[in-house]
Amino acid sequence: MNTPVFENFPVGISKTRKIEIAEDRVITFMGDDLRIYETPSMIADIEYACRDLLFENLPAGFDSVGVIVNIKHLAATPIGQSVWVTVKIEGIEKRTVQFNCQVRDRIDLVGEGIHTRAIVSVDKHCVRVAQKREQLLQLPKEQ
Repeated sequence: MNTPVFENFPVGISKTRKIEIAEDRVITFMGDDLRIYETPSMIADIEYACRDLLFENLPAGFDSVGVIVNIKHLAATPIGQSVWVTVKIEGIEKRTVQFNCQVRDRIDLVGEGIHTRAIVSVDKHCVRVAQKREQLLQLPKEQ
């Protein structure tokens, strides 16, 4: 299979996704009054928005994996509220795509930063992961 050229990918396109801040997206360690959007969930929401934007525009047989996350969590959003995750393709170099990302609630800029994803052939990625599994099985058991 010929490798597609990704340099002509639609730089500048964006996607916004509304996220409801529910039980599975909040911290619990500070008590009920501070059940707020947790940073790991915000990063996951950004990653999935970026992945979905790429996936909608990739040829069959390709997907993407996250390789760099540089996100600042700037403001708290309480449980029961919503945020809007907006991601925009800023640049592409070979198979690497850089996104500008923002997360807003109805009052604040909640988070912002850069996320980078690598475009992969699903079939080739499966082979590499299977090879690594085999290598790991050959290692001595962990103590």
